[in-house]
Amino acid sequence: MILVEVGITMSESPVHIDEENKIKIKPELMVTENLYPILYENLLFLFFKDENELINCYEVTDKELIEKAQKNPEKILEILEEWNK
Repeated sequence: MILVEVGITMSESPVHIDEENKIKIKPELMVTENLYPILYENLLFLFFKDENELINCYEVTDKELIEKAQKNPEKILEILEEWNK
């Protein structure tokens, strides 16, 4: 699985929080096997589109990871990579 770079704007992002505070997913913008993390209401979700074009979502339940992500939202992918070692 490839971790996607965070340096894109919300309007370009396939997964983002809209003006109504809801998670919006644009599957047509997602790259297969790329990871799209998002913080939402003190939760951390990971989205990705698999080789069958199915959208997958996982909730991270590790409190330490969530706290690190909340403190450094721009570094979520780096935090996940470090945790995965």
